[in-house]
Amino acid sequence: MGLFSKLDVGPLELGDYLAIGAIFSATDSVCTLQVLNQDEAPLLYSLVFGEGVVNDATSVVLFNAIQNIDINHFDVFVLLQFIGKFLYLFFTSTVLGVAAGLLSAYIIKKLCFARHSTDREVAIMILMAYLSYMLSMLLDLSGILTVFFCGIVMSHYTWHNVTESSRVTTKHTFATLSFIAEIFLFLYVGMDALDIDKWKLASSRYLLLSMNNYLTVRTV
Repeated sequence: MGLFSKLDVGPLELGDYLAIGAIFSATDSVCTLQVLNQDEAPLLYSLVFGEGVVNDATSVVLFNAIQNIDINHFDVFVLLQFIGKFLYLFFTSTVLGVAAGLLSAYIIKKLCFARHSTDREVAIMILMAYLSYMLSMLLDLSGILTVFFCGIVMSHYTWHNVTESSRVTTKHTFATLSFIAEIFLFLYVGMDALDIDKWKLASSRYLLLSMNNYLTVRTV
């Protein structure tokens, strides 16, 4: 609290401090993943990556739950409302992601136009993952959690229904997109943090929104 008062970001309420705590509580596994090699230690890489993504997604869900309840009049009812909101966002986002992943596996396996065509199989995998994210955001759920579980289901079911060429293409496509996103993220955050005027003129809502957007992009 003393740090944000010195930064002169404006008056912060209890809900703002809780939202900041929810964002800062997420562990950053990006540096650890840069040291590990996915080909040499696939299990360890998957465990560290999954733990980091789940932590980031949980922080975003907590952030959204805090923003949707009245913290200033805190009582037992507000506490139960917060727990219910968190569980609702978590489980509904998970169910939506699993459903989207199973739907993609069914489309590629059963529909004739999508079978044995590398272009169509790769397009369906990418579009279904994006569709799950967009549906989650339209329903005010956690898009990160939805696309995460959608990816897990697709790796277990959809992945085994596509051809070998589609597997290679998909693997390199997502690896390239991930690499580009990481470069853009680090460059943008590093350059934007040097703008002192934004820190002087920042309000509490702008600060929370910026940190939430950073956590969202980093997880995706």
